[in-house]
Amino acid sequence: MYQVRVIFFVLLAFGLSACMGGTKIVIPAYTAPKEVAKLSKIKTRDGALSDESYLALWIDPQIQGAKSTMHSLDTMLIDSVKEVLTQTNFIALDPLGGSEGVALRMRVQSYDYIHEANKRELYLEVNFLLSRGSEEFLSKSYSERKNRQSQHSQNLPTQNELTSQAVQAIVRSFISDISPLRTNQLREFKPFASELAFVEEYAKRKNYEGAIKLMRSYKGERGMNYHYNLAVLYEAQASTQEDLRLLEYAQDHYEQALLLGGASDTLIMSAKIRFDTLYDLLWQTKKQAKANRALIQERDSMLGDSQSEYE
Repeated sequence: MYQVRVIFFVLLAFGLSACMGGTKIVIPAYTAPKEVAKLSKIKTRDGALSDESYLALWIDPQIQGAKSTMHSLDTMLIDSVKEVLTQTNFIALDPLGGSEGVALRMRVQSYDYIHEANKRELYLEVNFLLSRGSEEFLSKSYSERKNRQSQHSQNLPTQNELTSQAVQAIVRSFISDISPLRTNQLREFKPFASELAFVEEYAKRKNYEGAIKLMRSYKGERGMNYHYNLAVLYEAQASTQEDLRLLEYAQDHYEQALLLGGASDTLIMSAKIRFDTLYDLLWQTKKQAKANRALIQERDSMLGDSQSEYE
């Protein structure tokens, strides 16, 4: 009976360890815009400015319904749109606008705030409208509800704080429809050779360059796991620095891992698919930001700015 119990617990421990994944790290990544088909409507070509089409929009400062709901709601919405858009520079902010440009107009459709002794509730709904001249090509509404309760009222957020949280969530939802957004994703390693045990600690501390040096100095067998783990490290460093050259190194090692058996490995295949998406998004974002720069420089010179705030 004792031996049966021992065998049972050994098998249980083995099963649990087999189900547990490897070491994981969080790296920067991008989400793909959901309204890709509508992006062509935002593109503008001006040979005098750039050889490439630029993506830019002007924000209408007059937000319908904002003044009648809450003081500073219009400012919150405009500032949040500017902040999220400039995280990638995929779509530039045109300070001048014009009849040929793309305008973003916002309308507060609903704003409700409940203030009780131990409860705060807020509901916000905003419509975002993109148009060029009289052509309206994207109109979508987004809503957010916030509920907070506490026995101690001093622990509850203020109206401004709740509104700000709702605005940020709504704006990110809208921008994610028309632009890549910075986000974080998990990457999982395969088991390391014992001589490379320190690589995991380097990676956890985000010292990807040091981890890569350790991997490259390794003299042992460089099989599927080796190339896959090195690809993850190159991807992490490339994503942090937004360096396309490093992404190419990552791609090479992912391909090596696939050739050495990774094509039948679920973890490696799913990681490669995510990587391909990131590679395409980062390449497009860099290319688009470069195309947008000519417009911003031209607009800044017209405004008398010595340096673009969007670069």
